[in-house]
Amino acid sequence: MEIKVNSHKTVGKIKPMHATGGGPGEYHPYIIEDVNKIYREIGVPSTRLHDVRYPYGTNQFIDVHCIFPNFNADENDENNYNFFHSDEYILAITGVGSEVFYRLGESIDHHKRKLFVNPPKDFGKWARICEHIIRHYNEGWANGHHLGIKHWEIWNEPECSKNCMWTGSYEEFYEFYTVVAKHLKSCFPDLMIGGYSCVGLYDVIRDHSHEKYRDWFNNILPVMNGFFEYIKKSGAPLDFFSWHIYALSPEEVSASARYVREYLDKHGYTDTASYLTEFNYDYSLCSKPTLYEHPEFTSDVLASLIEGQRSPVDMVFFYAFLPFAYNGMFYVDPLHKEIKRHAGFAAMKFFGDLYRLENELEVEYEHGKGVYALAASNTGRCGLAVATREFEGKIDIHIDARRLTLTEQNGNGSSRETEIDVDNGVFTLDAVKESVYYIAF
Repeated sequence: MEIKVNSHKTVGKIKPMHATGGGPGEYHPYIIEDVNKIYREIGVPSTRLHDVRYPYGTNQFIDVHCIFPNFNADENDENNYNFFHSDEYILAITGVGSEVFYRLGESIDHHKRKLFVNPPKDFGKWARICEHIIRHYNEGWANGHHLGIKHWEIWNEPECSKNCMWTGSYEEFYEFYTVVAKHLKSCFPDLMIGGYSCVGLYDVIRDHSHEKYRDWFNNILPVMNGFFEYIKKSGAPLDFFSWHIYALSPEEVSASARYVREYLDKHGYTDTASYLTEFNYDYSLCSKPTLYEHPEFTSDVLASLIEGQRSPVDMVFFYAFLPFAYNGMFYVDPLHKEIKRHAGFAAMKFFGDLYRLENELEVEYEHGKGVYALAASNTGRCGLAVATREFEGKIDIHIDARRLTLTEQNGNGSSRETEIDVDNGVFTLDAVKESVYYIAF
């Protein structure tokens, strides 16, 4: 296997594929400074606010019912809003240099009786409440802030199974989105207003053999088609379309991204951005264990971020940096006040290093062999990230350098950093499967 890095030819910009769901304020207050270091180390570009919940209090953060608890109250009176805890949470995000991607809506509800994921009884009033939330964070309303939050996402997964995100009809959701999006765009024409966080294009990229998703297969595309038909007739704005995937392979990420881009372009939304706002792996559908500590998770994640960079998706959010740690990157132990980095952390860190370099370099190698590579440069500094999934063996890496620094996290769980001299512009990497490597030169 050979990888050739052309350090003199840039082919574009590294995209923000390593955004996250959940901010540093999610964790125990006594170790928040250490959590801040984690976010800064990765260089999280954007943080999506969905399923936000502190380990020491719920029904206080981010969701519309938390900020405006009495829907019958006057939405124009700032005394009817509770911004205190959400302010604390959001300022923790901006404090580590990450942008805020604000989901306007409600967190998932798995209870039999749904309290907050029902259609609002007055769509117009709900839109005006959201207007005031935006004014609080961007215009200082109600003793607020001037954070310049650009992205405002309307709702999340209305087609999710068991009505855990939306209990109304899909036609009601189309109307709801239209009313809210039109109002917010009329108030804030320079902001990015979009949605609706499609649950995933599983009926496009996956066969129907998986029982877990079978009841969704005949539902996802009809909902998507109905949504676009409705908003096109109504003239509702859609600055970005958001969608999700819990993948089985990196190729499912890129296949979904291509489908979404082609779908948007076909329906006349050529200027609408494509955001993957929830990305993770669903190991329960394959032979791999559902353990976020498992070393193989690192190569899966890095390979998927590299596939995202190559595909027509504009931003990717890992779900999630939250306490329940579904295939998470790290864990906070509040008892011992310690942070444990899980296997996948290195993937986000390596991609963050490339993102800081900004300029993607041309990389040549044989695709489809279980190896994924991406390189970047800036002012004479270069980096190459490599993920090996099924591949194990020697990789001859051609680079324009006499010396390099190799950081590796192997499939056996070991991690090390080595300074290496390069002979005749070729470095041979003894690659182990299910591993990740970062080469700085």
